[in-house]
Amino acid sequence: MKTLKLHSHGQEVKQLQLLLNLLPDGIFGPQTHHAVLFFQKSQNIAPDGIVGPATWSLLCDGWEMLNNPNDDEEIFSEYLLPEHAYHNQPTKKKWIFLHHTAGWQNPYRVIDDWGQRPHKVATEFVIGGQSIHNDNSDHDGKILQAIPNNAWAWHLGIGSQPLHRESIGIEICSFGQLTKGYFEKEVNGKPKIIERDKNSYFTYVGQEVIPDQVIELEDEFRGYNYFHKYSVEQLKSLKGLLLKLANEHNIDVREGLPNLIRKEGVKAFDLIGTKTCADTPGVWSHANVNKFKLDVAPQEALIEMLLEL
Repeated sequence: MKTLKLHSHGQEVKQLQLLLNLLPDGIFGPQTHHAVLFFQKSQNIAPDGIVGPATWSLLCDGWEMLNNPNDDEEIFSEYLLPEHAYHNQPTKKKWIFLHHTAGWQNPYRVIDDWGQRPHKVATEFVIGGQSIHNDNSDHDGKILQAIPNNAWAWHLGIGSQPLHRESIGIEICSFGQLTKGYFEKEVNGKPKIIERDKNSYFTYVGQEVIPDQVIELEDEFRGYNYFHKYSVEQLKSLKGLLLKLANEHNIDVREGLPNLIRKEGVKAFDLIGTKTCADTPGVWSHANVNKFKLDVAPQEALIEMLLEL
């Protein structure tokens, strides 16, 4: 493949645009340039907007994974819930919902906690993350399967609907929203502001997060500007899992939230409503159907990954 850049044109540009899920007009204009930059950033290579051997290789590898996935290759490990913790009623899956745990980085402990609860509340997959103290990230990007054989559990908080039974939930280990300089704690049933270091970031339980794992959104999301960053390894694992599930369940993972992002940008992460999501099989977030939830947050790296599907 020849090297392409802004103002290139021809059949190779059309092929590039198809790989980037763009309208293939054969002209390397600003939209194609922007899409290339997004892709390069997501792959941790120099974002120069020039499509050389490294970028071509990564693009073609991703296309191959999407169209010819290896069904025999397991990208996750089983760590199943006890049978009382889920509904062992296999269903055909039409949707995938993205969540984050609002908690610690160890996916094994997340599933252990679900297994001890009296209610059948869980997601099918959990992706481990980074320690907010940077002291143990052994499980960063590790995918565990908690629910087997297309069974299901409650995970959306929207009542008894097909969206529960016929969807696959994916939980990303992340603390979610953060506050700078303080955190809120309930005292005698009422919220109380606990002041801390004005230059530090804190989780909702008052744990400090190292700055490298903090992302500041350009526009606040449901009242918060700061969030625990989804790691590079988590997003790589999430992308691979989405592509595998797309093939196994015939779910178009470009529909739903990814397609809405293309039309509305970060507004796509707002409340959409259960009817719209139910009418559109694909990938959605918990926040799209539940106005009280902040998972998942519109972080730039997550958006870039979803647009690459």
